Order: sequence, then C-alpha cells, then structure tokens
Amino acid sequence: MNNRKWLKVLLLVLVCCLCVSLAACQSKENTNNEASGTSGKQPSEKTTIKMWTFLDPNGTSAREVALKQIITNFERDNPNVKVAVEPQVWDTLGTKFLAANQTGNAPDVIWTSMDDFGTALKQNALVDFESLFLNSWTPEDIKDIDDAYWAFGNKDGKHYQVTLSRNYIGILYREDLLAEKGIKVPFKTWDELIDAAVKLTEKDAATGIQRYGFGQAFSPESPDPQVFPPSLIQSQGDMFTEGGKANWSTDAGVTAMNRQLDMVTKYKVTPDSAISSSVEDVYNEFKAGRYAMMIGAGVRIPTLQKESTFDGSKIQMTYFPSEDGSTFSPSVINGWNVGVWSGSKNKEAAGKFVEHMINAESDEIWMTVGGQVPVRKSTVQKNADFLSKPDKTYLSVMAEGFAKYGYAQPWEFPVSGWRADLNKIAQDILVKGKDVKAALQAAEKEFNERAGS
Repeated sequence: MNNRKWLKVLLLVLVCCLCVSLAACQSKENTNNEASGTSGKQPSEKTTIKMWTFLDPNGTSAREVALKQIITNFERDNPNVKVAVEPQVWDTLGTKFLAANQTGNAPDVIWTSMDDFGTALKQNALVDFESLFLNSWTPEDIKDIDDAYWAFGNKDGKHYQVTLSRNYIGILYREDLLAEKGIKVPFKTWDELIDAAVKLTEKDAATGIQRYGFGQAFSPESPDPQVFPPSLIQSQGDMFTEGGKANWSTDAGVTAMNRQLDMVTKYKVTPDSAISSSVEDVYNEFKAGRYAMMIGAGVRIPTLQKESTFDGSKIQMTYFPSEDGSTFSPSVINGWNVGVWSGSKNKEAAGKFVEHMINAESDEIWMTVGGQVPVRKSTVQKNADFLSKPDKTYLSVMAEGFAKYGYAQPWEFPVSGWRADLNKIAQDILVKGKDVKAALQAAEKEFNERAGS
C-alpha cells in the first residue's frame, strides 16, 4: 500500500474515534442535565424584571439614591437577575398600571398609591405574597413588620403589598424662625396655628423676600391634602360614609373649608397665588425662604434639608392641631403599595426582589440614606442614635403620627381623585365666588357619580 492510501486510512480512523468521543460526551451531558432537572437549560441564563415606580435610581433625591443602592445590593446577591426601572409620573402611575393590566402589558413589580390599590385588588392584578415568600417567614419575621400598613388591603387573609415611602402629611416649619418669635410647637388649636402664621408673615430682614406664615396649594394638579381633611376628620370621624360616599357638605365640612380659605382671604397668611399653586410650587418656595411653615409630606424633608437656601437642618415637622386642643387632628397617611403583577412571567424573581426591598439591610438604607420611616421595628431599635439626631427627629414625629394620629383611607371602594376634588372646591369658592356649602354639595355629587357609590 502506498503512502497516500495509508494516510486516507489513518484519517478515517481518526474521524471515527472523534465521532464516538463526541457522542459519548453528549450522552453524558444529557444524563447530567436530566438528573439536575434543567433539561438542557443553562443555569446562568439572565432574568430581567421590570419595575414601575415614580423614583428614578439615577436621580439625586434621597429616596432615589437609596433605591439605587438597594437594587445594586440585590443584583450583587442575585447575579442572574437584573432590575430594570422605568420611572413614571407619580400621579398617573396607578391609572397607567390598571390600564396595562387590562392589556396584559404591565411590569413585574408595581408601585401603586393607596387610592388605586383597592381597584388593583378587584381586578385581580396582584399576586399574594404567601405564594411567593411569606409562607417561609417565621412568626417573629411577621411581627417585625406587622402594623396598620401591613394590614392595609388584606384580602381573604392574604397580603398583596408592602408599603414603602410611608408618608405622613403635617406642618413643616422652620425651627429658627419660630424660635425668633418665641413660638412653641406643637400647636394645640387651629387658633394657635393661625396666630403663629400671622406673626411669621413679614419681609425677611436679611433677604428682603416677602415671607408668608403658612403655605398651601389649591391646584388640582398633583395635590396633597390641605387643611380641610384633618379638620373634617377630627370633627366627624371620616370623610366618607360606610358605603363609600363623599361626606363633605356637613356643618363640620363647611367649618373646615372656611378655616382653610380664611388663611388666604381673612388672615393673609397664605398668598393669593395658592389658588393656582401646585404642591411642587410650594415646596420650591419653602426651600427658597418664602414660607415659614407649609403643609407638606415627611418623605420630602431630606430633599428640602439638602436643597434649601437656609440651614436645612432647621426644617422640622409637627402635627395638625384640633378644635379644642385636647388632641391632634388625624392626618391622611399614605405611601406606595409595592406588589407583584399577577400576569408576570417572572413572579418568583419579582417576589424575591420585593422581599429584598424590606429585608433588614434594605430597611436600614431606606431610613439612613433615603430618610424614610422604616418598615421594621427592629430597624428603629438598632438605630436609636441615628433617630435622636436633631435633623432626624421628623422621623419620630412621622412614626408617632402613623400610630396615633393617622387616617387610612378606605380601600374597599374607589376613592381616587378626592384630593383634586377638594382643591377644585377651593378654587370655585375663591375664584368664582361660590357658596361654600353649595360647592361642597356639588363636589360630593360629582365624586359619588364618578365612584359609582
């Protein structure tokens, strides 16, 4: 046999050996995959979960910085899962989610306001946490987070949300300006608050800025509750009937609305610009030194402290006073109900991330970096020194407000839009000269028709 024939034979033998070897390797790989239950799927495959929230992890506010750190930690511990945040406009976020649920195009993790949460439950748009992670929690774990927020929206004994960015609306004030006038807080009665606001309404001696004693915002755009809700709730116990109807045009409602608007027309402690001002306008003017006090949200204090033109550490918070001074008026507590979409294809990973956002590490980040009241009781106990700092005392005010002077709006029936309704009433009275009781009655009718109650 010549050399060329020997070479062909040798090559043929080598090819056969190679084929046998590859077949054996493939058979071994298939056997290993079947034994591990992966059916050939590589365990390194990436999963991306989408989240809608009003926070932008690339932003600079305290809550946004905290969220970014929490996401980074989650992806560190779960390298195969990526969290993609799609920031949304906060006052349309809930409506957008409800629409996306109907079309089957919602995010895996969703933040909804308390106004919209009940509707989300009725649409079966959320997954219960028991099926995701709660069944593995100990009684001690549950006790650590069990409070009024945790009970909110419970349905058939199951939990569908955890409340983050827990919010308490109260009176934000500049401690330095009140000290100059010898004004002490908390205010016991509405008259005490008005007297203080009158004293604080003046031109700032250093800047020449006309400063008003009490900032309010009556634009229906992105509204927060103003004086009317706490005054009404303290007098009659609720803003709604047991059947979910608006209950605003009562004698207590007329008194509350007059009290709110007298600050503009009678006492001049709130400027006429409040008629068209949004809450964002008032926040901006407060940190620029135009207000000594304002109605505001505790969750906004860290950013106000950071961005104010004066010593931001002097920004503090107190409760709404009452009619007779025997207690404080309840304030509408709020927050963002974070849950997992029932139509998600990544429920397990999404649930894992929601659980991560309230673990001990994250809860401390929300508090120390984000300036938020913690979810866990243990976080408060472990950080007593932090909470005792002068510029952090507002957190204790908020926590006490949640426990003693909070009003949780009903979720069993739709109440979305009531803040804008109440501000529209204020505009109708101040601009159009409508009678207070008639304006309240018209708004009740419109609300009840819209809500179907």
